[in-house]
Amino acid sequence: MTKPNFTVIIPLYNKAEHILRTLKSIEWQKYKAAEIIVVDDGSTDNGVELVKSQNIENLIIIEQENGGVSSARNKGIESANYEYIAFIDADDEWLPLYLQETAALINKFPQAGVFGTRYQIVETGEKYVDAKINISDVDPTGIILTDFFDVASRGDLPFMMSSITIKKSLLDTIGGFPLNEPLGEDQDLFCRAALASPIAYSNNIHSLYHRDAQNRACLNNIPEQECPFSIRLTEHAMSLSNTEMKTSMLRYSGAHLCNIAKINISVGRFQHARLLLKDPRCKLKPKHFYGLYGLSWAKQLMQSGKTLFNKAA
Repeated sequence: MTKPNFTVIIPLYNKAEHILRTLKSIEWQKYKAAEIIVVDDGSTDNGVELVKSQNIENLIIIEQENGGVSSARNKGIESANYEYIAFIDADDEWLPLYLQETAALINKFPQAGVFGTRYQIVETGEKYVDAKINISDVDPTGIILTDFFDVASRGDLPFMMSSITIKKSLLDTIGGFPLNEPLGEDQDLFCRAALASPIAYSNNIHSLYHRDAQNRACLNNIPEQECPFSIRLTEHAMSLSNTEMKTSMLRYSGAHLCNIAKINISVGRFQHARLLLKDPRCKLKPKHFYGLYGLSWAKQLMQSGKTLFNKAA
C-alpha cells in the first residue's frame, strides 16, 4: 500500500472572510498534506496577512498580479512538488477524512488519474443540501465512473473543484485551466480529464461547497451565452460516431444551456432565456426545457401585469 503525497492548491482572491475556515479544514485532516500552496491573485483585502499569521509549517504563499482563478491555479500546479494535486477554493471546506479517502481511492484504482468525492452544498442560513448526483448502488469503497458525462448530464456534477484531486503528470499532459474564461474553467478541465483518464470516485461526502460565500464568480458574472467549454465539448462530440457517450456529451451541454437560461430568467432576461432554449441540445433535457420555457413566459406575463398595475395606480 502506497502513501501518496498531496500538494493542496488554494487560489485566493478577496476571501479574507473565509480563508481561515478553509485552512483549518486542511490542518484538521487525519491524513496530512505534504504541501499547501496558497496563490494570492492580487487580493485587495487582508486575506494574505491572515494566511501568514497562521504560521503553517508546510504552507507556501505565492503572490501575483490579478490574472483570474485559472491563472492562480495554473501557477500552483507549476509550483507543486508532489504528484497528487488536491484543489480547494478559499471559501470551501474539507471534512476530516477527505485526504484519507482520496489516498484509499489512489491505492484501489492505480490506473486512474482523477479522484473525486461527493460533496454537500451549504446555502445561506447554514442550510446543508445534498448534491443531486445520479449515481445509485455505489460501492462505499469507491468505483470507476464509466461515463462522467452521463452522470453529470442527469443531475449535479459528481464532484466539484473542492472535491477533486488530479495527478500532476496528467495535468502536464492535458494542460491546465483555460485563461480568460470567467465561468466554466473548472468544467473545461473536468471534461478534458474525463476524456483522457479513468476517474475514481467515492460516493461518500467529504467536502462542503459554500454557496453562501461572498464574491462567488457565478454571482459576479451572469452569463448570457454558452460557455466556451460547452462549445468545445459539443464540437468534440459531433466528431464522434453515434455512441452513447456522444449523446451524453450533448446532453451535458444541453444541461449547461438550460442552467444559463434559468439564471437569465432569474434576472428578468426572459427573451434571452428563450433564445438559449431554442438550441436543440436543450431538448435532450425535456423536463428542464419545457419547464424553463413555460417559466420564462409566466414570469414575463407576471412582470408585465405588475407594470400595467403600477401605471394604472
